[in-house]
Amino acid sequence: MLTCLVNGHVYAPGGVIENGALVVEDQVIRQVGPRDAVSIPPGARVLDARGTRVVPGFIDMHIHGVMGADAMKGQALVMAQALPRFGVTGFLPTTVAAPSDELHGALRQIAQAKNSSLQGAAILGIHMEGPYLSVRHPGAMEAKYFRPFDWVEFQGFVAASENNVRMMTLAPEVPPALDYLPRLVAMGIVPSIGHSHATFAQVQAAVKAGLRNASHVYNAMRPFHHREAGTVGAVLFSDDITAELIADGVHVDATAMKLLLRVKGAGRIALVSDGLPVAGLPVGEYRWAGESVFNDGKVAKLPGDRLAGSVTMLDGGLRHLVELAGVPFPEALACASSVPARVLGLNTGSLEAGKDADVVVLNERFGVLLTMAKGQVVFEA
Repeated sequence: MLTCLVNGHVYAPGGVIENGALVVEDQVIRQVGPRDAVSIPPGARVLDARGTRVVPGFIDMHIHGVMGADAMKGQALVMAQALPRFGVTGFLPTTVAAPSDELHGALRQIAQAKNSSLQGAAILGIHMEGPYLSVRHPGAMEAKYFRPFDWVEFQGFVAASENNVRMMTLAPEVPPALDYLPRLVAMGIVPSIGHSHATFAQVQAAVKAGLRNASHVYNAMRPFHHREAGTVGAVLFSDDITAELIADGVHVDATAMKLLLRVKGAGRIALVSDGLPVAGLPVGEYRWAGESVFNDGKVAKLPGDRLAGSVTMLDGGLRHLVELAGVPFPEALACASSVPARVLGLNTGSLEAGKDADVVVLNERFGVLLTMAKGQVVFEA
């Protein structure tokens, strides 16, 4: 099917194309350019962007649930259908530390969902957050399920996922995790540091072994200290580490976001939601993982005012990057699209010929008007 988007401000790699157009055919972008330089093929469906922003689709590498759907409960397809309304065209359903049998079940169900042909945001693989984490930094997870890295057990997880594990959050300082980072890389899995109490030197050693990502930077990791830069200091220091940022304005305040951006630059920051199943639901109290959780519209909190996760999706995070952190819109946009695409090795994340046709149309307040995933319109406001 041929589709052409016209009359939009197209955010292409070379800059913004005013009154731009792009042609999509067979799930791929075929042409991008000024409206008068793009030939619309006969019979193409023409969509009028009416002067709004046409941008690459968003990629969420770290999300546990949305609109009541929970990745751990085999509801990845529901997530896939819900996420386009927030501009997400691809995502990694993210598991949490749990007993081995529960993880096996969740991984199998996500793999089955990935093999489905149902339209929506693409399930790009699986992000396993744990269970090989440090009890020093449990976050909202139950530390009783944390354990040292077990290669035999992990191979079982990979088999259950049908080789769909794409990212693994672990604490590299907990033996023997560091020894297995090169094996993860060889399997096409991106090692990510999180829920970790690693020293600066331990993170540097992990980078040499293949560490390339940091899960929800600043949160659930050893903080910076002027005598021991810690995990946070190492993430800030290393050009090899991409930092995931929850830009809800609560997990990381505006000043800390600005510092992160000043030190690492937008090209090494990936916007993530770390969304929970209550994300996208009305403000109120819900149940999640056997506990009461309150959604206040920005974050989810457990009893005792403990942060459980975010309910701000990537469209809201993009707005916060621009309005709270003062990031120019094109740079903020890269954090939600081209950066995660690069981390995961995807042929998407930018609007140029030959790339997958993952496209979002935004209004001036960052509201999603239309989402196209692999050339198919999967959401219209």
